[in-house]
Amino acid sequence: MSRTQAPDDPVPSTDVRAEAAAWIARLRDEQRGPDLEAQLRGWLDESEEHRRAFARMTQVWDQAGNIRMRARDHIPTDRTGRSSRFNRWAPSLAASLILVAAGAVYYWRDSALETGVGQRQTRLLRDGTRVVLNTDTRIEVNYDQHLRRVRLIRGEAWFNVSKHPTWPFIVSVGDQEVRALGTSFIVRRDTQDLSVTLVDGRVSVTSSARNEDAPSQAPQILAPGQRLVISRHHKAAVDRPELSRVTAWERGQVEFAETPLEDAITEMNRYTTTRITVPDAEVAQLRIGGVFHAGDSDEFIKVVTAAFGLRADRNGSDTVLSGPGAPPPPPAQ
Repeated sequence: MSRTQAPDDPVPSTDVRAEAAAWIARLRDEQRGPDLEAQLRGWLDESEEHRRAFARMTQVWDQAGNIRMRARDHIPTDRTGRSSRFNRWAPSLAASLILVAAGAVYYWRDSALETGVGQRQTRLLRDGTRVVLNTDTRIEVNYDQHLRRVRLIRGEAWFNVSKHPTWPFIVSVGDQEVRALGTSFIVRRDTQDLSVTLVDGRVSVTSSARNEDAPSQAPQILAPGQRLVISRHHKAAVDRPELSRVTAWERGQVEFAETPLEDAITEMNRYTTTRITVPDAEVAQLRIGGVFHAGDSDEFIKVVTAAFGLRADRNGSDTVLSGPGAPPPPPAQ
């Protein structure tokens, strides 16, 4: 899958080289999954830069192996124990050379990934972890030799964590920490609420806040399919939502089932800079179901007004939904 790098080829970016090195490390993992080759082909097909980076990092790996073999060949064997001791640490030396040559694949300074309103982005982190960012989301990544830490600043992200049992993976959200090993889970941060939905594997959620007057919070362990919601207005609660609805955004959709109209509007508004409002409290409590394209507010308004006989009035760049007998909204200032 690799080719020789031409001297005049543009050098791939540090991020892409690191991703390529992570792919190479995963390919040599004895516990790799059966679909890893197909995933790699998909990554290579995304761009010429990915293919150049993979070729370059393959050469780095091969060269590191050659260094190890040359060193072993030159170790004198007439000194008892010297060769066996070298055999024990030579693989670690080669691995270290690979990490240095790849630009510190696993240890790097803070870096941020961000999406705008209505955008969605999939990235492969340098340890092989796959993260999908939903609309208006920002994460900050900070790995060191002891810990993989990601901070969710705002928005929503789906993590498929690469398995490294001795290298913990933690997502920090405010004073809450989500700890996982080899796990698939979604973390969402709204203005008032934090939710953690476990798709597969096992996670624990704990508070990192220090309060001498209050007892320490016991870890909340989630089972696959469970969601933990932590709110400023009520006690933390665990439920079991329909996963197809929770993950619909990854497919570019928003899915509702007997959802209050005001909550559905709040969700639709996440994906666009225009706004839908519903000032009438009775109208706001109407229940709606269905699947909509994320960001397609016009279609949503069309369906809602037809289903409930509502009126839609433009007010500047916003749309106000109201009952048929309600007075029109005052013009936007």
